[in-house]
Amino acid sequence: MVTMNNFQMYRHIPSPGWTIGWTWARKEIIWSMVGAQASDQGDCSKFKANIPHSCSRTPTIVDLQQDSHNRPSQPASHWLLQGRRGGLVGTGPHGFGLRISGQCWGLSGSSNSTVKLPKNFTPLRPGRGYTCGSVVMVPATGFLSSDGRRRTYAMMSWKVTCTYSQMLASKNPTCCVSLSSFYNAAITPCPVCACGCPNEGNCIPVVGANTPTKYGSPEPQVQCTQHMCPIRVHWHVKANYEKYWRAKIAITNFNHGFNYTQWTLLVQHPNLSNLTEVFRFAYKPLLPYQSINDSGMFYSIKFYNDLLWKLAQKAMCGMNLVFCTVVFFMIFSSAEAYDPLDPFGNITIKWDVMSWTPDGYVAVVTMNNFQLFRHIITPGWTLGWSWAKKEVIWSMVGAQATEQGDCSKFKGNVPHCCLRNPVIVDLLPGVPYNQQISNCCKGGVVASWGQDPAGSVSSFQVSVGQAGSSNKTVKLPKNFTLLGPGPGYTCGPSTIVPSTVFLTADRRRKTQALMTWNVTCTYSQFLASKNPTCCVSFSSFYNDTITPCPTCSCGCRNKKKLSNSKELKKGGINTPRKDNTPLLQCTHHMCPIRVHWHVKINYRDYWRVKIAVTNFNYRMNYTQWTLVAQHPNLNNVTQVFSFDYKPLVPYQSINDTGMFYGMKFYNDLLMEAGPFGNIQSEVLLQKNKETFTLKQGWAFPRKVYFNGDECKLPPPDAYPVLPNSARRNPIVLFTLAASALLMILFIS
Repeated sequence: MVTMNNFQMYRHIPSPGWTIGWTWARKEIIWSMVGAQASDQGDCSKFKANIPHSCSRTPTIVDLQQDSHNRPSQPASHWLLQGRRGGLVGTGPHGFGLRISGQCWGLSGSSNSTVKLPKNFTPLRPGRGYTCGSVVMVPATGFLSSDGRRRTYAMMSWKVTCTYSQMLASKNPTCCVSLSSFYNAAITPCPVCACGCPNEGNCIPVVGANTPTKYGSPEPQVQCTQHMCPIRVHWHVKANYEKYWRAKIAITNFNHGFNYTQWTLLVQHPNLSNLTEVFRFAYKPLLPYQSINDSGMFYSIKFYNDLLWKLAQKAMCGMNLVFCTVVFFMIFSSAEAYDPLDPFGNITIKWDVMSWTPDGYVAVVTMNNFQLFRHIITPGWTLGWSWAKKEVIWSMVGAQATEQGDCSKFKGNVPHCCLRNPVIVDLLPGVPYNQQISNCCKGGVVASWGQDPAGSVSSFQVSVGQAGSSNKTVKLPKNFTLLGPGPGYTCGPSTIVPSTVFLTADRRRKTQALMTWNVTCTYSQFLASKNPTCCVSFSSFYNDTITPCPTCSCGCRNKKKLSNSKELKKGGINTPRKDNTPLLQCTHHMCPIRVHWHVKINYRDYWRVKIAVTNFNYRMNYTQWTLVAQHPNLNNVTQVFSFDYKPLVPYQSINDTGMFYGMKFYNDLLMEAGPFGNIQSEVLLQKNKETFTLKQGWAFPRKVYFNGDECKLPPPDAYPVLPNSARRNPIVLFTLAASALLMILFIS
């Protein structure tokens, strides 16, 4: 068994993976391999019966490949633990380790004294750069059984150590750095010819002029630039606040033929010892010398941005990072549907074909809201799709199509909907029982999974005609759209999944759908609204200053959306309208919702926070509202008054996020703007003596969400600060001195 361990902190082996070779000491052959393969069998003509896997004196070994779904493309009999990754080996922080299995050597020694060690090892990653030392005998490796109760040992062990040199890998650098700052309009570009100079044979002059080719092709792959580097890193000094500063890093790929997977970016800077927060990238400090903390590695968040695309519209990923100890939050500029506080949240729409009809099928469509804190409010969801053929909807139970369409070609029974692109809405509560099915008829309102799992489901039944009537002839609907109730959701394609299994009412028998397919929809706040929909203000007991919401937090004033104080006095003006067009009270922030966080009291072992939510929208009541806050001390919440509370732990090991929501039939309705348009609560938190402080804004939240949308926070340099103890009031000092003098006179 051959094991390759990558002990490099930030250098991994990317696609197309490693290649390793060696020279046999005698006339050894490889009879078989598991988990890897020799790239060349060699001359095995002298073998008549069993043919060896490789007869080459200098075999070259590669890892087995994965298919497009990251699954091994070879039979299970060819697998080995930690093998079959297509040669990809991560760096230390990503997880590492790869085993090439059980080579069976022929024509070699069969004991410790007769085995001759291979020599001249040459690894590739997949290019040059590594140099290997000689083979060294080491103590035999010990292995634990799966139950951990027995240890076995290898018959013999040896190892080879390989080190990397960039000078051997390439005569030129492979990346460059450009610089800019907020205090100077000049941009310092990458040096000219930083990675070599351009010529007709080594670059592509126009983006898209050349079709990207496979790795290793002699055709040019890099866009013609003045620096000629496949990767450019840009460091921008973005802002300078009183207590901290902020930088932005952007990485651009100029290579037409290469995607960078599991990329890493290493930076050395003396202020990395005080890095507070990194947005959109993962970060790990590198401490090779223990006492010096000036280097760090930025790397991707899995399934979010761990792929840096080849040169195209997606060939850039960026981030912001904050130095020192004051917390800062960034409003993302990306429209990708990823929420770090709910990374797995989505709405899954499942179609279960329950029976076949002469010209189609009857299906139950179930919408599951797996988002922890984002629900669908009134007037509810709207679901649309496109039929693959000329299907019609004969009937529906629990929902209805908003338009029937042109059904003139039907003479007898007229379908419920003949549109190629039907639009479906939920039925309202109170419809007759023969029009209802389970989990329907809620006016399209769907609770979040974290707040009310039972209410996070919505269903309806649809009878489809002029469609296939078997698994092989049914064509799946496509181009799904979901409004909840406004824009923001993006739906993927329909995917056939294993048929859903149902339990009978007595739970003694299982039945299953004839066919099932899923559609997954994810939410992006930036698709929903170009501006935030809420803001946050701060105050504290130790400072009279109130930090208001930033000006124009949710956009600036527009006469069409402002309230008229005279009109508001008329009866009925506050009645919600069907179109839900906002009518906002005139404020400097222009947000329909303001969340106020007040640090109220500091006890010896506890501290107390008051939270108030105010509605400035005259046309909107918020039902089943949710408020999410992120703060490191939420792992020690002792008591919450007048709100319900639930910790959110999407990453299991980190408990710094919690969801507040209303108590049913008490304050789960936030009324429209006016004297009753606010709700309040207090939170008692136990101190962690090692981390608790009132300095530098620590007591204020890192992120705040209302109804699933992130709120705009004030800039950190505007947070209430502790009074400066050096600045004492002279009157107070005089009073203290006089009291002390009187005490002395009294004693004497």
